[in-house]
This record gives sequence, C-alpha cells and structure tokens, in this order.
Amino acid sequence: MDTELIAQAEREAVALLRRNLVDGGILAATPNALAEERRYTRIFGRDAAICALGMLASGHPELATGAERSLLTLAAHQADNGQTPKHVDPSGGETDFWYVGCIDATLWWLIAVDYLARHGHHRLRERLAPHIRRAIQWLQCQEHLRLRLVQQNEASDWADIMPR
Repeated sequence: MDTELIAQAEREAVALLRRNLVDGGILAATPNALAEERRYTRIFGRDAAICALGMLASGHPELATGAERSLLTLAAHQADNGQTPKHVDPSGGETDFWYVGCIDATLWWLIAVDYLARHGHHRLRERLAPHIRRAIQWLQCQEHLRLRLVQQNEASDWADIMPR
C-alpha cells in the first residue's frame, strides 16, 4: 500500500470539502461558471448526505459541523409529503425535487442523519424527528404493495445522467 499516496488523497479530499463548504452545507461542485450553469453550486440531497458520512469520519470539526448543516438545510426544504430535495440553492433560490418517485436523496438523508446521531450529534435525531417521520412516510408511499420493497425507476434520482 502506498501510504503517502493515500495521505495525499486524504489531504486533497479534505481541501476540496473545505472549498465547497458554505453556510448551508456542502455544495456539489466548487463554484465556477460551468458549475453554476449546470446548477452544481447547490446542496444536492443525495450527494450532501453521502459527503456527510465522510465529513464526520474525517475528524475535522468544521467538516462535521458542515455535515450537520447540510442535513438541516435539506430538512428545512423537505416537501410536505416527506421527499428530500434533489437540490437546494443555499442563496435562497430554488429547491428542486426532480421527479415524483425519486427516493435516493431521502434514503441517503436518513442514513446520514442516523450516522451523525450515533457519532456525536446526539440531538440531531430528536431535532429532526418530524422530518424523519415524513421521510419514512414518503418512502412507504414508494413501496411495492405486495413485495414491501421501495422502488423507483432506473436512474430516476440521478439527474446528472439523464439525457439532456
């Protein structure tokens, strides 16, 4: 194993996360004209939740705080039916939910909330309890009635790979 290469990758990953951290949480991409044009200067539900796991595991307090802020921002923009947003504009602009039936962002958000709550952010689960209930309600509405498994169409929550 090349430990120096691994250490360099960790340093660069932490630097990237710090660059993309804003008051509302973690952006999907470093702000620039192309990222703005593609709306990647937003807090994406699925991406921010996955990043939150690594941000907490990094051991960097500012990243752990940013992980929690990401989850709180997504909760603040959750749909009344419980769906987690595809993305939120941290400057107060649009919140987008992509298509009906998308579950990736909601599933990852629940996983990240649970992970943070188990690893030092003990009040997070209590603080987000109404949002957690609505998220689970949303997922129950996506269940196959006989199989009792949540389902969605192929790549339906992966807007970046959809045809343009």
